[in-house]
Amino acid sequence: MLSHRFRFVSTSGTATSITPTSLLGAAGTIGTVVNSTVVPMMESIKIREVSIWTPPASQGAAATCSILWVGIANQANNQEVSDTSVSVATPAHVKSRPPRNSLASFWQQASTTSLFTITAPSGSIIDVTLDMIVGDDENNINISVTTNYVGATYFLALDGPSTHRFTPVSLTTTN
Repeated sequence: MLSHRFRFVSTSGTATSITPTSLLGAAGTIGTVVNSTVVPMMESIKIREVSIWTPPASQGAAATCSILWVGIANQANNQEVSDTSVSVATPAHVKSRPPRNSLASFWQQASTTSLFTITAPSGSIIDVTLDMIVGDDENNINISVTTNYVGATYFLALDGPSTHRFTPVSLTTTN
């Protein structure tokens, strides 16, 4: 089991759903078919914490960031954590762990189920701390990309390889 904090920068203010498969891709992949497919290095992930820092565009302009955790039906409601700032000296900041009985509070394998939704205006910094279990072919999934080399390592955007709203900072990525 490994633990690591991954950093992303927002390129869009669009509220975006984060899935287990997108987290597995963000935790690292290896190219298997040139310009077509990558495979996650991790088999399972569990979210420890998500943090967002959102600076306002100018003094007096409001900037809001939020995390909406998805609850499990009949066990927990959805829970939102948000912050707003109008000061260029103090960015909006949220730091949250998955609430008890939220989907994100459990170990996850590849799926397209939404664990949480992030709203982070352009320029926001997002940190996601994950516990991870290295894959051993139990959950052999493929993620489609448009540019990659066989055997090369890529860290995908937090929201997956298609929209690139939350791109990794200082890590090799692909489309």
